[in-house]
Amino acid sequence: MTSLTPLEVQRLAYIRFLFEEGIDYSRRPAPLSATAVLVLHDAVELFLGLAADHHATDPDPKIQFMAYWAELKKSKAAIHLPGQGSMRTLNDVRVAMKHHGTPPAEQTIERSAADVLRFFTTATPVVFGVDFDRIDMVDLVAQEAVAQLLRDAQPWADRGDHTHAMAGLSLAMDSLLDYYARPESPFGWRETPFSFGPAVTWRHVAHTDSRTIEGQVSMLSAIAKETRTALQIICLGIDFPSFAKFQTLAPRVHGYYDHSYRYSYLPSDPTTPQQYSWARHFVIESALRASRADDAKEAHTERRQAKSQERAWTGPPTD
Repeated sequence: MTSLTPLEVQRLAYIRFLFEEGIDYSRRPAPLSATAVLVLHDAVELFLGLAADHHATDPDPKIQFMAYWAELKKSKAAIHLPGQGSMRTLNDVRVAMKHHGTPPAEQTIERSAADVLRFFTTATPVVFGVDFDRIDMVDLVAQEAVAQLLRDAQPWADRGDHTHAMAGLSLAMDSLLDYYARPESPFGWRETPFSFGPAVTWRHVAHTDSRTIEGQVSMLSAIAKETRTALQIICLGIDFPSFAKFQTLAPRVHGYYDHSYRYSYLPSDPTTPQQYSWARHFVIESALRASRADDAKEAHTERRQAKSQERAWTGPPTD
């Protein structure tokens, strides 16, 4: 991907993200699955626009979807873009749905998803000189610590150890929530709009006798910890049912005083590549959704660090 500018890399990563969103919609029950056609079409159209920009063509701003094939063939690189027939079919399905109210059949949605995957797989190396699978959506993640943990996890998945890679995703999600709960302040702990109080460190012990004060405090601490996390997820705009699914797939990674991190897992039930792929996409999507809170977090931190003054309220002015 050396010939691409940083902005082009980011645009390509977003196209990959939209494609993954379209595939996710295609697996949902009807009528939600029909949305896949619109999302997949958007991903292809953004790809075609980026291809034209990358090869310095100057297409008409109102260029039609199917005209990009001829446009790229006229470029200096004379790009012979594959998939023209299948993408024309996708465009027809999209027009029928969006402009004529004709919902696509389940088989049509499945075929559209397969056709778009085939198009990206064959067209990306031709246009950009890189395999589609090598496009990393992590380039879209603005939270540096989260992005680094996602990058650290991927080599384990590449080796086939998806269980260990999933532990890295678990740390990435923890880092994302911590990023918005912890302000950038040199004055110790201060709450942010997404803190909902200090982190609960009391660990709930299984089978604690709820008839004792210690048992009641332990259970209340556990409830407070889970409630705080749920509030953070919801208020950051992250899909809570998907987060619940993520928690069932990802191991809980614990940090220790010696700066090590350890987790428990079932060797008889290893993480599958499909589970890891879904979880990685979910963490990236969560980071993108949560980034809408950046302005509120930064403004709150700045106000807490500024020197305040006091005034008395006396009602409306008298002069």
